[in-house]
Amino acid sequence: MLTVIRPRRLVAVLTGAVVLLGAVSLTLNLLVLQAADSPAAGLLDLLSVNREGNLPTWFSSALTTSAAAAVAGVGAWAHRVRDRWRWHWTVLAAVFGYLSVDELVRLHERANHQVGKVVEPTGVFTFGWWLLAAPLVLLFAAAYVRFLRGLPGRIGLLMVVAGTLYVGGAIGMEMVGSWLADDRGTLLSTPYVLATTAEEVFEMLGVVVFLYAVTTYANSRMTVVDVPVAPAAALPVQAPDRAGRGRGRAAAGAGTAPGAVDSDLGSSRAA
Repeated sequence: MLTVIRPRRLVAVLTGAVVLLGAVSLTLNLLVLQAADSPAAGLLDLLSVNREGNLPTWFSSALTTSAAAAVAGVGAWAHRVRDRWRWHWTVLAAVFGYLSVDELVRLHERANHQVGKVVEPTGVFTFGWWLLAAPLVLLFAAAYVRFLRGLPGRIGLLMVVAGTLYVGGAIGMEMVGSWLADDRGTLLSTPYVLATTAEEVFEMLGVVVFLYAVTTYANSRMTVVDVPVAPAAALPVQAPDRAGRGRGRAAAGAGTAPGAVDSDLGSSRAA
């Protein structure tokens, strides 16, 4: 299934969808910031990337679910061929499966309250869930250094770019948004909307680049076609009789090489 996907077409369509969602969301949010009674306010719940349970949330979750399915497909193939990195692919599929669920129910945001008990929720720690995520990301990256080096150069580079975009959005821009929210004392400001929109767009673009890397890898490594080789049919051997010396000659020629048979047939025609 993975090998029939056109990676370049896929990345073009998905990138266009991400940019469109981000642009529409940003435009609506800026219009509402300029005038709270703007007609755009009625569309925010449906189309804003900064809100939950709407079209962008569904798209983002579907994107990460697709990434999880793609990696699971590569992982299944890797186990069949006993590939060295088969368990790395399997764990990576599980990670993206978790991320797809997190996109829908925002599990990471529930950690804000717990972190707030340890670190004062101000500045970049206003939304402090990333303090728990950052060490896990570093450990994960360290565990996958050899895996990335073992991949074809271009694929490994694409995965590094994908991870940088995703983590840069999820943690980097989250820190920026936390600082802006605390500094301005509100979530209704142009800088905060810009930061949170960039956060969601970077995350989605990271998954798009990752999908491109995985499908490109699948197209280059999983396109082996097994051609069944039919067993050679044995020529019937007929016992020679008194009247048919030719039959005996044909029976004797059954065990000879193909060229010898052709030679006999040729001489027979000549006669």
